[in-house]
Amino acid sequence: MTTTALRFTGDHAPWLVLLVALALALLMALLYRREIRRSPVPLGWLLVLLRSLAVFIAVLTFAGPVLRHTTIDRQLTRVVLALDASSSMRLTDEPPQASPNPQSAIPNPQSRWDRLQSLLFSGTIPLLPALVAEHDVELVALRGSTSQRLWWRRQNGQDTSGPIPAQLPIAPDSASTNLDSPLKTALAPLTPGTAVVLFTDGQHNTDGSPEDLAASLKTAGVTLFPIGLGGEIPPPDLSITQTDIPESAFAQEQLRGSITVRDSMPSGISATVRVESQGKVLWSQSFTTTGKGQHRFDFRFPVQDLPPAAQKTDPALRLLSVQVTASGNQANLEKTRANNTTEIPLHVLDRKRRVLILDGRPRWETRYIHNHFDRDERWDAKVAFDDYTPNPADGAIAKAFPATRDECLTYDLIILGDLAPDRLLPNQIEWLLEFVEQRGGGLIFIDGQRGHLKPWLTQKDASRLLPVSWTGTTPPTATGYTWSLDTPIPTPPALLLSASRATNTDLWPTLPPAQWTAHVTPAPGAQVVAQLKAPAIGQPLPAIVFRPAGAGAVLYLSTDELWRWRYQVADLYHQRLWMQIAAWIAAPPFQIETATLAIGTDRLRYRVGDQAEVRVRLRSPSGTLIPNATPQAFLTRDGETLATLELTADPNHAGIYRALTPPLKSGDFEIAIAPALNAPRSDSRLTFRASDREDQELAQLTLNTPLLQSLAQTTGGQFLRESQANDLPALLKRIDRKQTSIKETLIWSSWWWFGILLALLTTEWLLRKRQRLI
Repeated sequence: MTTTALRFTGDHAPWLVLLVALALALLMALLYRREIRRSPVPLGWLLVLLRSLAVFIAVLTFAGPVLRHTTIDRQLTRVVLALDASSSMRLTDEPPQASPNPQSAIPNPQSRWDRLQSLLFSGTIPLLPALVAEHDVELVALRGSTSQRLWWRRQNGQDTSGPIPAQLPIAPDSASTNLDSPLKTALAPLTPGTAVVLFTDGQHNTDGSPEDLAASLKTAGVTLFPIGLGGEIPPPDLSITQTDIPESAFAQEQLRGSITVRDSMPSGISATVRVESQGKVLWSQSFTTTGKGQHRFDFRFPVQDLPPAAQKTDPALRLLSVQVTASGNQANLEKTRANNTTEIPLHVLDRKRRVLILDGRPRWETRYIHNHFDRDERWDAKVAFDDYTPNPADGAIAKAFPATRDECLTYDLIILGDLAPDRLLPNQIEWLLEFVEQRGGGLIFIDGQRGHLKPWLTQKDASRLLPVSWTGTTPPTATGYTWSLDTPIPTPPALLLSASRATNTDLWPTLPPAQWTAHVTPAPGAQVVAQLKAPAIGQPLPAIVFRPAGAGAVLYLSTDELWRWRYQVADLYHQRLWMQIAAWIAAPPFQIETATLAIGTDRLRYRVGDQAEVRVRLRSPSGTLIPNATPQAFLTRDGETLATLELTADPNHAGIYRALTPPLKSGDFEIAIAPALNAPRSDSRLTFRASDREDQELAQLTLNTPLLQSLAQTTGGQFLRESQANDLPALLKRIDRKQTSIKETLIWSSWWWFGILLALLTTEWLLRKRQRLI
């Protein structure tokens, strides 16, 4: 904001200077008028006016007039009030000093949403009017994966959506809490000088990372002030907080999983947890409440015990209902029963995914990898180590390799350790090439100190599978190689070992270092996704290298010492990394496959607001992949086409096409495919479900104070409890530092000021001369 004021040198009062100048100008007018009366002339009044104005300006000039321009720049230009409109905001909370006896505790009759409205619109100091008086304010609601602008007032009321509301026009009905993408959308574009006031219980329970958002807000100069609503004392309740159940299961196996129940009920109450499908109890277990945290229940039952699918469109889809219930006289103490049930889709598959592991010797790395796959119900793993029989045809590797081409093509992933190509038969290498380039399978090379992978480069055709070449120089000796994700390309999701990308980047250098690595350079078209660094070596060394190969994908690891990551944490990072790499490199899974068409999705379970990734593979009747097609996918629900999706080619796998659906609503969906524009839709249909149940939204009923404190600390803001909300205006005022700049224009010494005076006197002189008064 800029203001302009007139002042005079010597600190003369402007009104006094103007008064003196006006008095002298009037005196000059009286004297001049007497002269004109003695000798009347035409336009005599104009001569009087010109002389008086000249005197007026001359007097002002002697006083030294100055124009002072004062500009005030505010550090805080925008305040966004973001309201968590999820269904957990409908909860009431126990009073701060709750009685140890739950039966005598009197809950606050107002819900969190009602208390939020009281903070904004009523109370001793209503926050919204107080903030509007000082700042440009926007009011937005976070509703699941979307945001809704409710009201705004900017530029001192010149830009406003209406008068200050007296209450919120919406209800807290969202089935999830997302403190990442909808808040980012509401703030776009991120500009310095913005403060965000987030009213929430902090129970983020969807995809995305509030920590990553806080880091980006800090970079953009945006400050976050979370105001926590909710109690920190758990109310009496039983809730299902986690279900660890595979998305799919093989029809001939046992379905294994676990259920985690949060227990804050009084101790000694009988309760039951069970798994059902279409009313049939498949497993159940009784327990007694303790009120001391969580119970974990492991279950198993034969997949064949599941009742037939209720729907005909996709007979592989089954629905499991996981329930926990309390019984007895004290069962009615439970805070809510909306979190006692969750519905889990399960796909029953005819076969497991298959992985073949071949290594030149039984190294720690490949042994642990085999254990990971062997324990995973989704995979059928086969492993073999070279016995160095003189005749490769009689060796363990050649015998473990699939006996026929067709059997080889049934695998999804092949892992080759430190194994020379001459340990395979020529036809097996041909099958391996077809497996990767035509079938679209995944291949992983794990290098070793014996250097048996180097001869693969001398193979006429198989050499094109390797994404690296060896440098051939003797590198400096290093005592340890530190992991790093500091590469030009974004980190693939398969290498994420924590929920946040920022923390993941910091985590990798802390992992146990490798003591050995091959020194390689990436081949043309290959991407280095992870590196190894050592003080004795100037440039970082490629450690994990990726490259597409025909319809498939190839990954190379320069070291076989990832098993060291198990030190003190067991499988925490090692197993997660390898399972994620397998999902990335292996042939993409498809729920429906025919000779010419395969249809799949990235997940089998979706929540309302999620977007499903549709994957399609096209083949000609002869079995050849079709790499340059223009297929379409049609998303339907209850027979109505909701969206037509243009599928785009997968950059990693030829002949495979992908597209994202719009955000899903609750219900059952079907995907049909047209292999080309205007082609008829396929008879094969893929069915999946999106659920809007609130099992995760109400799994945690307390305030997530640590998360909100972390967000505030990252951005330089401050976390406030609802009882401290009245401190907010003072905190905002503290960061709203005003910078004042002053610029002065010296009127009395400016050429245009002197020009006006000279013009008045010259005009008067010319008129007097014309009237022959001089």
